[in-house]
Amino acid sequence: MARSPIVTLVVAAMLAAAATSCGTPRTSPARATAATTVAAPGTGVSDLTTGWKIQSSAVAGTSGARISRPDYSPTGWLSIKQPVTVMAGLLENGRYPGIFYSDRLKTVPTEQFAVNWWYRTQLTVHPRKESRTFLIMNGVLGTADLWVNGTKVADRSQLQGAYSRLEYDITPYVRDGSNAIALDVAKNDPKTLLTDSQLDWNPPAPDRNTGLRFPPQLAEAGQISLRNVHVNQHNAKDLSSSDLTLKADLRNDTASAQRAELTEAITRGGTRIAVTTEVTVPAKSTRTVTLTPADHRQLHLGHPAVWWPYQLGGQPLYHLDASVRVNGKISDRFTEDFGIRTVTSRLTPVVPGKTHTPHGDRQFVINGVPLVIRGGGWSPDMFMRYSPRNIRDQLSYVKNLGLNTLRFEGNFPPDDMFAEMDRAGILAMTGWQCCDRWETPSSTWPEALKANAGNQATRVARWLRDHPSVFTFFHGSDAAPDAAKESIYLSAFETAGWQTPQVSSGQYKSSPRLGPSGAKEGPYNYVPPGYWWANGPETAGTDPTFTNAGSGWGYDTETSAGNTVPTQDSLNRFLTPAEQREIWDPSTTKGPDAGPDLFHVYPTYNPYTKTARMGQYNTPLWNRYGGWSDMVSYQKIAQMGGYETTRAQFEAYIGHSKDPANPSTGVIYWMANKAWPSLHWNLYNYDLDQPGVYFGALKAGEPVHIMYDYANGSIKVANLTGGSQKDLTASARFIDLNGTVKRTDRARVPDLPSQDVRTVLTPVVPAGISRTYFLELTLNREDRTVSRNVYWLSTKRDAVDWSETLGKGSGAVFAPGGHADLTGLRDLAPADVRVSASTRREGDDAVTTVTIRNAGRYTGGRGVPAVFTRADVRRGTADGRRRGGDDQVLPILWNDNNVTLWPGQSQTLTARYRASELRGSPPVVGITGRNVRDATVPAGG
Repeated sequence: MARSPIVTLVVAAMLAAAATSCGTPRTSPARATAATTVAAPGTGVSDLTTGWKIQSSAVAGTSGARISRPDYSPTGWLSIKQPVTVMAGLLENGRYPGIFYSDRLKTVPTEQFAVNWWYRTQLTVHPRKESRTFLIMNGVLGTADLWVNGTKVADRSQLQGAYSRLEYDITPYVRDGSNAIALDVAKNDPKTLLTDSQLDWNPPAPDRNTGLRFPPQLAEAGQISLRNVHVNQHNAKDLSSSDLTLKADLRNDTASAQRAELTEAITRGGTRIAVTTEVTVPAKSTRTVTLTPADHRQLHLGHPAVWWPYQLGGQPLYHLDASVRVNGKISDRFTEDFGIRTVTSRLTPVVPGKTHTPHGDRQFVINGVPLVIRGGGWSPDMFMRYSPRNIRDQLSYVKNLGLNTLRFEGNFPPDDMFAEMDRAGILAMTGWQCCDRWETPSSTWPEALKANAGNQATRVARWLRDHPSVFTFFHGSDAAPDAAKESIYLSAFETAGWQTPQVSSGQYKSSPRLGPSGAKEGPYNYVPPGYWWANGPETAGTDPTFTNAGSGWGYDTETSAGNTVPTQDSLNRFLTPAEQREIWDPSTTKGPDAGPDLFHVYPTYNPYTKTARMGQYNTPLWNRYGGWSDMVSYQKIAQMGGYETTRAQFEAYIGHSKDPANPSTGVIYWMANKAWPSLHWNLYNYDLDQPGVYFGALKAGEPVHIMYDYANGSIKVANLTGGSQKDLTASARFIDLNGTVKRTDRARVPDLPSQDVRTVLTPVVPAGISRTYFLELTLNREDRTVSRNVYWLSTKRDAVDWSETLGKGSGAVFAPGGHADLTGLRDLAPADVRVSASTRREGDDAVTTVTIRNAGRYTGGRGVPAVFTRADVRRGTADGRRRGGDDQVLPILWNDNNVTLWPGQSQTLTARYRASELRGSPPVVGITGRNVRDATVPAGG
């Protein structure tokens, strides 16, 4: 978000202007390399991001009075570019190179984190006359004592909590000139503190993420400080108008009453709305000022610019600038962006005798439009490192996949990410995390921890309330808050003026005031494609929380088919050849518990979700597709298996959205990304690798999409755009393994309103088709293909034993002999594929187009398909060969990939990426496939 300069940070010869809200920063100043920060006179809040150093107390000692003196010499301390965790700081300084390769993470000595670590920065401050200076601490992972210029300002009994916001008046301690701030940070412990951890997403960081969560801030103000500024909106049902209410806390820190003039201006483009009022604030007190349309008619907006999720409309943002003057001089300022939109939620109607859940299922409505939430769970880097460019790359993947949401189970990122989501039109599903201190009963919380919970809830609510992307907050994940805990949370959110839905739990549980959540969780491991489409009473089970009743109905807050097998390129980046063999070794196919423990799944075997071993994933793949003998043959199967079940997961939640009794209202793939290179629970890997699951999700997320219902064999068409779709024709071709077309069905598609899905065909599998066969679906508008979708199926269907599957968390249990037979794919003859490619520049981007053509011929009505053909852009040589080594170009956005073509068919794929990722080499395109010989073609232009 664009910000106005408030406090100017000057580092050496560099100048970086930063304007931030008093609740949390919305942008960060440019990084600098010098160790000393110079704070120039000004008003407002500034991030202290530069000049920090860290050192172990085992080296530096424990005297805060000495270490926090400006004349202390931090010789031997480690410089860090911004406040981070201890491990992140060590890595930044060259310790433990290649930390994620193989099991090097295990070699980090953990005893070094048993002692406290110091964080220290030195800054030059020139306070203005009659101004006051405040130090704001925004989250500590662990606990900390705070020292300023030799004086202890705060004790660790208070200074703790991942999202705490604690403000200290340091005016008595600040000097005109050199100043020092030091924090004595003790080890983070998510079992006793309200903090961050990544649970079973990955191994814990060796330091347990000890350190500073977000940058501290320095604030300077005159007689009146401006705090808690925000906008409440009351929008007409048809969005034809919006009444804006502006609120601000004016705090008088002086010993006498002050007359103040508050001005708040809202701008967007050429529109500017300004309101001013005068108030008297008594000495040593805070006064809340509320400006409403009743007193300021200009706060009634006619035909406001409305913010939408990106598939439904634009993302206009309004800018709020507030300032307070005393005696004609600006005393403090605040600025932020916000969006106008309306979010509601409801429980879907219960159809007696048919609806699986007793209260219905949670459904969200944006600007009056019910939509299926489709997203993934987001994870920060294992060491809480943050890169704005990396986040922009990840969000571009989310939109490329056609997803509309990211879920944050705690582990909230810096504000920059929410600001990017505002601009991108991606929804943020926020809430507290499970399984640590956050979800222990409040009866076990001492009073100090309850106070800390209230502080964190207040800070989070004030921070996120005006982000239009943030559409809900879940106050429980696996559990629902008890009455006392719920009261803490709801009181904080009510005081903050929170306006979007709050939900009790990610499972089907209730809390006293929020009531039933209408949500469910799981499963977390392999299920076949047909699992997601099943919708009968057998899929509900008897668990009242509906945990691991994960087929495609209701609102599932976390679920997937488990392991994600990276591409060979990605595996080579983080695993040794011996470790790679453990992934596909035939010993992994002997049942759900089979195979060695794999460090890059999880370091110890988890019998609940069957993680850390490949047995639960590889056993059904072996039985469905047939065996493999090496990594090459395994990759062909694993990538197809991941593609088909991930595509089915998202398609089922779209396809069942109009079911009258058990509609699907949302699904969060567990997870979108991971904190480190991983073998499970991600749509794309840490290195932004795109495995088969990625392209399965991408196919399901097409704006206008044709799909196959595994449960009843029908063909459906969905419209996920913001407008209606007309003049469409759907066709379905059943194709034998040898290429013979056994049956073709066509139908006109009725006009599809936005967010609608219709069944358009109910074809019958023709008699005499091969045991393994293909279904090709196409959706056309005149002669243009709108959607094309190819399935590999079997006349022998998967048979899930629902009674043994539900509630287990470890994926599907198959009935005896109940695996589909896809082994016919092994008998495919090599396909004759011809490929051409070219590349053009568009600004800083390169765009490579790849045309894949099946050049084979039909003989006697038979022809060989080119199955699951994949293209990769690579760095090449002048003569059109691969450069070799790690030459894959990432990040990259494809319009489609992993395509299947019959003789005479061709498809053109398009890829966009930063031209700089070619690193001066010409582009080439590598081709692989199920029955396609590996090839490389030049792609220059």
